[in-house]
Amino acid sequence: MTIRSPELRGVFPPVLLPMTGAGAVDTASLGRLVSHLLDGGVHGLWVNGTTGEFYGLDPEARTGAVREFVQAVDGRVPVVAHVGDTSTALAVRHARDAIAAGAHHLAVLAPYLVGFTQGELKDHLRAIADAAERPVLAYNLPQFAPVGLSIDSIVELAAEGVVCGAKDSSSDVVWFRQLARRLREAELPIALLTGGSSVADIGYMLGAVGSVSSLANVAPRHLVRQHAAAEAQDWSQVLSCQEQSEELIALLRPPGVLVTPGLTMAAFKSVLADMGVIASEVSAAPQAPLSAEARQHLAERALPLLRRLEHDALVGV
Repeated sequence: MTIRSPELRGVFPPVLLPMTGAGAVDTASLGRLVSHLLDGGVHGLWVNGTTGEFYGLDPEARTGAVREFVQAVDGRVPVVAHVGDTSTALAVRHARDAIAAGAHHLAVLAPYLVGFTQGELKDHLRAIADAAERPVLAYNLPQFAPVGLSIDSIVELAAEGVVCGAKDSSSDVVWFRQLARRLREAELPIALLTGGSSVADIGYMLGAVGSVSSLANVAPRHLVRQHAAAEAQDWSQVLSCQEQSEELIALLRPPGVLVTPGLTMAAFKSVLADMGVIASEVSAAPQAPLSAEARQHLAERALPLLRRLEHDALVGV
């Protein structure tokens, strides 16, 4: 197995999953969403992440989501499929199914709900990589997985060729810095991706080669602009983009509403529906629709800024 793929670089939105009123995949909206993202210049798609509501899908639906996105992309950019689950057997099944559905890369979140030892987690990733016949990306999300891979374990698996990259969604820049340093010292240039929307600038400065920010669902051009600035080492522009992202993130959180991953996903769906990209704000139950007040806030406050940032990125202002 190879250590790194050159495709794992750039902006990979953790894509939303458009749904019909009955909870099925809305294929027409999914196609428009993919066009919206590719027109925005993204470098790949991340399917079945938290923003993609993988937790609300059965195995067949998870595979179906991968297949739908792969077909809509039609080879234009690589597709990463998250295949993590609560056991090795389940994750191996998702991995094989995702590869059969056309995924180019696999990402693995450590088993959630129950914690395991580092030895058990390393064997977990080895089994998935072996079943998929390719290296995988380690997905660090300690908010939802009680025990994740340690820095030592990631370095060891990178040296073995089991992992080709790592995505960090903890927003723990100290952890990310230490991982990047250890990998440099070991001369293991795997792809490091940052998942925290509010620390993308710091991630790039510490060595990230791309981002998996949920914000890219609604502002792809803006985040692609930030990545291009990082590639050019224009750190003033990287920071300027980040400050604009922070303003947008704040407006995407309606006042008086508890901020959760479900709220973030619902807010993005509301904005994309207002933009005409997707037809419905429906999410997997029990996620409820946003209130009329919350939707009005997004339409009146967040959407104008979003449109301005996308326009500025398009014309290079």
